[in-house]
Amino acid sequence: MTIHDYFLKRPILTFLLLIVSALAFGFLTINIFRLLAANWQFIVTYGVVALREGALWQTLELILTGIVSMLFFLIFRFCEDILISWFGKRKIGTEKNVQTDGDQDVDG
Repeated sequence: MTIHDYFLKRPILTFLLLIVSALAFGFLTINIFRLLAANWQFIVTYGVVALREGALWQTLELILTGIVSMLFFLIFRFCEDILISWFGKRKIGTEKNVQTDGDQDVDG
């Protein structure tokens, strides 16, 4: 059994994981671009002094935060794909909409 099959059989668990991963992605990415821009402006303005104060370390932490947030986004997309698959396989009506040869309208 693959991970995809495991979550396909458990749509409620998949939906909960989708919610958690979306919230984690949103939480981690909020203001990340503003923080990166401010950090790089600090490095450009103060140079070596900024690096000694930990600006390079903070830049690496922000990049790592971006990577982790993208992992949560991938989990979100994985769950989204599974739920769309699950909803697509559900039967909406009881009648089949398949035409047989006798039902076709033929001229002549």
